[in-house]
Amino acid sequence: RQLSLKSYESVFSSTILGRAVLLSVSRTVLGTLLGLVCNGMLAYSLTRKALLAKRFFNQFFIITMYFGGGLIPAYIQVNRLGLTNNFLVFIIPWAINVYYMIIIKSYFNGLPDSIEEAAKIDGCDDLATFIRIIVPISIPVFAAIGVYYAVNEWNSWWDNYIYANTSQLITLQLLLVRIIKDADTVATLATKGGGSVIADPSVASPMAVRMATTMVATAPILVAYPFFQKYFICGITIGAVKG
Repeated sequence: RQLSLKSYESVFSSTILGRAVLLSVSRTVLGTLLGLVCNGMLAYSLTRKALLAKRFFNQFFIITMYFGGGLIPAYIQVNRLGLTNNFLVFIIPWAINVYYMIIIKSYFNGLPDSIEEAAKIDGCDDLATFIRIIVPISIPVFAAIGVYYAVNEWNSWWDNYIYANTSQLITLQLLLVRIIKDADTVATLATKGGGSVIADPSVASPMAVRMATTMVATAPILVAYPFFQKYFICGITIGAVKG
């Protein structure tokens, strides 16, 4: 056994790696921001006592967590909206996550009513109250949901494979999946030909390529997570309000 960087060379040798990283970073940042805005505003709306048919809307969104149309209807809908082979397909369809919305809604329900009453007395409407009062005091839950969203967006490759499988829109995760498949194919062909990939020092083994791609995909999240760890821990204690 000796130190070898052949597995990392096979990963970084791709000519579209830079563009794939840029697309992954873009979808992670934009998707997370849009998700926080949409889920936050929806959760705040569902906590308003003056909302008409409030119970119906709450049940409506909860039903979508248990029942879905399936892959084919989803693809047809995305195609009709003109989002196939479009960068927006990485962001718009996932702007609302009911599970995350419920977590934010639970946090809002734990906030004292006196805060909003004071804002109303000062002349704030619902939008101003949400932006100036609710959002600043809800940073922990937004940061926690932001971490969830960022991890999901960064690790997602299936939607890229189904809805935007073109060379111009290949994200890092789909590129890594293809690199792993190529390594497996090379190993299979070498085995059928009577050779061995492991015995050839010039070729990285499939397992080594898998480990290298895992490190490449995980490293950015590991670097960013310590900065959000305190918010992540605070987000776990949803509903804990100091009065």
